[in-house]
Amino acid sequence: MKASPIPKRVMPALLCLALSLCATSALAQGGEPGGADPLSEALVPEPALSPGDVIRIQLEALRHNDDQDRGIAVAFRFASPSNRANTGPLSRFITMIKEGPYALMLDFRDATYGPVETISGQARQRVTLTGARESMTYWFYLSRQSEAPCVDCWMTDAVFIERPAGQVV
Repeated sequence: MKASPIPKRVMPALLCLALSLCATSALAQGGEPGGADPLSEALVPEPALSPGDVIRIQLEALRHNDDQDRGIAVAFRFASPSNRANTGPLSRFITMIKEGPYALMLDFRDATYGPVETISGQARQRVTLTGARESMTYWFYLSRQSEAPCVDCWMTDAVFIERPAGQVV
């Protein structure tokens, strides 16, 4: 029996379904976003994840980054298409994380999460990370995606650094 090819218009829906099943499986194993393995290939955007879940998945992946940069790759998977266009490809994103003001995300000791503010498909959250020698506050901005393969998934559009009061930039 010969299998019939899958129509091209059905492929994006199947891809999103497959991504959702993988992420749901990863969540079930760990009990919380990123609970099982923060570097898991199964951690992908899916509609069941809240903006707060996405941010925690990204930060835990970055904190557990390995010599193959799998943590940075997980964080990049949760970047929105517009964010990827500005920060990618992955090799450029890796350099940006390792060599800039985002490097604290790779070895922070503690994270303090502010409330998630959500309005009309947009969300933001303030997160303060504390490392061995410094603390830094970041604002994560996310949006709910409207195009395949990640329809209704929250993805990160940008991460800005909060400047200390009185600092001249």
